[in-house]
Amino acid sequence: MEEGAEGTATRPEAANEAEQVDTLRKQLEELRSALEAEMKRSKECLDMARRIQADFDNYKKRVAKEKEETVRCANDKLVCELLTVMDDLERALAADVSEEQLRLGLSQVHSNLRSLLKGYGLTEIPVDRFDPNYHEAFGVGEGEEGQILEVYQKGYCLGPRVIRHSKVKVGRNQERGDDNG
Repeated sequence: MEEGAEGTATRPEAANEAEQVDTLRKQLEELRSALEAEMKRSKECLDMARRIQADFDNYKKRVAKEKEETVRCANDKLVCELLTVMDDLERALAADVSEEQLRLGLSQVHSNLRSLLKGYGLTEIPVDRFDPNYHEAFGVGEGEEGQILEVYQKGYCLGPRVIRHSKVKVGRNQERGDDNG
């Protein structure tokens, strides 16, 4: 009888083990399928990222090219307008006129050039009081502290940016110089 008892006890354990093996095989197959799906999705995401990167690189190149073209077109316009000023100067040089007429003509050309550059946003830097943001001290002289005494070269702003500082001689109180000496 023991044999039968052992035999029946073995069968349920074997059946239970077989069920566990089947369950594990199914889980393994599900995991393999899930892994394959995730690997496929990962590959698709990587491909998409590469396409996006290539699109972005192309976009950057296109924007740089467009910017270059815009600058070139802006320069073309400015140069064409400056050619008008050059034409005026050439006519003035070729004309047989008196010194006073030449001076008057050059004054008109200068005025036209100033107007043209002002149209592009160029403004002259004021030269009342010394400001290191706008002026470069090229010399110091006796006078009111910080007062600009002489302008060696005018400075200009293009819009809000300083494109050339004014080169100036600045006043310094004589007393201050005596204190140092």
